[in-house]
Amino acid sequence: MRDISPASPREAALIDATEFARLLSVSKPTIWRMRDSGKLPLATALTAQCIRWHLRTGDPSTGVLDWIENGCEPVATSNNKKESEIE
Repeated sequence: MRDISPASPREAALIDATEFARLLSVSKPTIWRMRDSGKLPLATALTAQCIRWHLRTGDPSTGVLDWIENGCEPVATSNNKKESEIE
């Protein structure tokens, strides 16, 4: 049975590209390239210049740790939209 207890405050956090790059041991430009090609979980655009990712959501298409635990599979589909396209 799946644990449905609330996530710890750290797991509910939003992370930036620098922290995401550290988790994957890649550069920040690599994070942006991977995001643009649809290989990363969907990000949240707080503003046009402030992009963040949820650390854990329970869904590999939106949670960074969930995505990593799922084998880092590309999550882009024809239904996914970039943050700038979401109204």
